[in-house]
Amino acid sequence: MANIFIFLSIVLPIVFGFIIWFRQCDKVSGLLTYSLLPILTFMGFYVYSVDASIYIHTIGLLDFFIVTFDFFLLIYFAWIGMQRKSNLVIFLAIVQFILLIMVISIAPEVNTANIYVDKLSAMIYLLVALVGVPIAIYSLKYMDYNEKRKHTFIAIVVGFLGVMNFIVSVNNIEWFFTLFELTTLASVVMIGYRGDKESINNSTLALWMNQIGGVAILFSLLIMIKDFGVYHFTDLWQLDKTTITMAAFGFLSIAALVKGAQLPFHKWLLGAMVAPTPVSAILHSATMVKIAPFLLLRLSPVIQDTLLSKLLVLTTGFVFVAAAVFALTQNNFKKILAYSTISLLGLMMLAASIGSSMAVTISIILIIFHGIAKGFLFVEAGILEKLFKVKYIEDMNRLLEKAPLTLLFIIFGFLNMTFVPFGSFIGKWLMIEEASNFLSKGSSVLLIALVAIGGVFLSVLYMKVIGVAIKHHRFSKIKVYPQPKNFLFVSVWYYAILSILTIFIAPFIANFVSPIAIFITGKANGLYADGLSLVLGNSTLEFWQIIGAMILLIAIHVAPFIFKFKNVEQVHPYNCGEITKRDAQSYDFNFINNYESKINMIAITLFISVLIFGGNLL
Repeated sequence: MANIFIFLSIVLPIVFGFIIWFRQCDKVSGLLTYSLLPILTFMGFYVYSVDASIYIHTIGLLDFFIVTFDFFLLIYFAWIGMQRKSNLVIFLAIVQFILLIMVISIAPEVNTANIYVDKLSAMIYLLVALVGVPIAIYSLKYMDYNEKRKHTFIAIVVGFLGVMNFIVSVNNIEWFFTLFELTTLASVVMIGYRGDKESINNSTLALWMNQIGGVAILFSLLIMIKDFGVYHFTDLWQLDKTTITMAAFGFLSIAALVKGAQLPFHKWLLGAMVAPTPVSAILHSATMVKIAPFLLLRLSPVIQDTLLSKLLVLTTGFVFVAAAVFALTQNNFKKILAYSTISLLGLMMLAASIGSSMAVTISIILIIFHGIAKGFLFVEAGILEKLFKVKYIEDMNRLLEKAPLTLLFIIFGFLNMTFVPFGSFIGKWLMIEEASNFLSKGSSVLLIALVAIGGVFLSVLYMKVIGVAIKHHRFSKIKVYPQPKNFLFVSVWYYAILSILTIFIAPFIANFVSPIAIFITGKANGLYADGLSLVLGNSTLEFWQIIGAMILLIAIHVAPFIFKFKNVEQVHPYNCGEITKRDAQSYDFNFINNYESKINMIAITLFISVLIFGGNLL
C-alpha cells in the first residue's frame, strides 16, 4: 500500500494539474484543488507511519524516459536563452548537455533502487500537503484580482506539488538532477508568469543561477562515478568517509546553496517578488527552496565532522546573519519576508551541515515551522496587496483600523518566527544548546555568536514591521472587513496548525521529528517529552510555560477589540505622560546597503572555500 501511496503522491497532483489546465473551469479547479488537501495529507501520514525505509526498483523504460526528458529540457533551456538573447543561459545549457552525455556514458549498471522514501521524504510529503495545497486553494480567489490565465496558473501550482514530492523520493542522483532542473523550469515559468519585462528578466536570472546548481550536480556525478562507482544516495552512505575524497560532496553542497538562494545567489529568489503572490508563497514555504536543506540532510551522514561540514557551517551562518541585516533595509513587505527566508534557510542548512542527531532534529524543526509560518505570512501579504492595496511597510500605518484580522494574522506569523514557545525559537534555542556542548572548540563559540546575532536581527526586523503597523491607531475605529471565503479558510488553516503544533510541541518534536533524525543519523538526540513538557538534559520547557505564553498572545490579539480609547493623545512612555516633541528617531539601517558589494564578496569567497577546500580540490 505504501508504494501505491508514494506513486499517487507524485502522480496525482500532476494529473490534477493537467485536468485543471484542460478544463479551465472554476468548479473543476475548486473541486480538484480542495480534494488534494485530505488525499495528500492522508497518504503522507500513512507513508510516515511505515517504520522501515521504502526501496522501489523501477523498470528500465522509466530511466530511459527520464534521461530523454532531461535532454529535451536542456534543449528547451538553450531555446529560452536564444529567445531572450542570454548567452549565459545558452552556454550553461550546452555545458549541461555535454556533461550529461559524459555521465551517461560512464555510469555503471547497478541494482540499487532508484526510489528511496524514508521518514524525511514523508515529512516533506506532509509539508507539501498541509502548506502547499492551501496555497493552491488561496490562488483560486487571488487570481480573480486582475490576474490573467487563472486556471493555467493554478494548474502549474498544483502540478509543481507532484514534482516536489518526486524530487524528495529519488535515490538516483542522475534523476535528482533531472528533477532539480525541472524545479528550475517551474521557477522560470512562475516568476515570469505575468510576462512583462521585469518578470522575464527576473525569471532569466533564476534560470541561469539555478543552472549553475545543475552544472555542479553533474560535476558531482562525474566524480562520484569515477572515484566511487556509485550514484545513489544510499550507496554513498555506505562509503568509508575517512578514506574518500569530498570533491563530489562539495559540488552537491554548492547545488544546495544555489537552490537555497544563499548569498550571492539570493537575487533569483528576491526576483520572485514580481510574480503573483502565490508564487512567492510556494517558492518560500513548503517547496522549491526546501530542496536545499533536504539535500544537505541527505549528505549529512557522509560530510559530518569534515572540513566541508565546517566550511558549510561558516558559510550558511554568515548568510543567516547577513540576510537578516539586509532585511532591515527593506521597505517592500514581500522583500522583507524574502530576506528572512534566505536568512532562516541559512540556519536550516547550518544545522543540517553539522549532522549530529540533535542538529538534524533542529534542521527539521526549522523546515516545518518556517514552511508553515512563511506560507501563512505570504498569504497575508497577498491579501494586503489585493484587498487593502498595501505593499510597503509605510503603507501599513494604522493597519489595525483598516485590516485588523489580517494584521493579527501577520503578528501571529511573526511571533511564530521569533518568540517562545514557537518552533523557530525552539530550533534556535536547541542550536545554541548543541553548540554549547563543544565550547572547547573555537568554532562552536563562533557558531553560538552567529545563531544569537542572526536571531536578534530577525527579532528586530519583525518588531519593526509590527511597530509601523500599529503606530498612530486610535483603537476606537477598528472594524473587521469581510474577506473572501478562500482567503479566510487558508488563513485560519495556517493559524490553527501553528497553534496546535505549538501547544503540543513537546510530543510533536519527541514523537514526530526525533524519529526522522534517528532514521538519518542512527543515533538518539536526548530530547524527550515529559507529558506535554519538552526536556533536553537539564533544560525543560514546561507545559505551563507554553500555555502561559499562548494565553498572553491571545490576550494581545483580543485587547484592541476590548479596550477602546477615545480622544486620547499618544505620548511616549518615557516622557511621564507629557506631550513633547521628539528629538530622536530609531536607528536607520539603510547605510548597510553601502556595504552590499563587500558582503557579497565575502559570500563568494566562502562559496569558493566550500568547493575548493571543503571538496579537497587542491
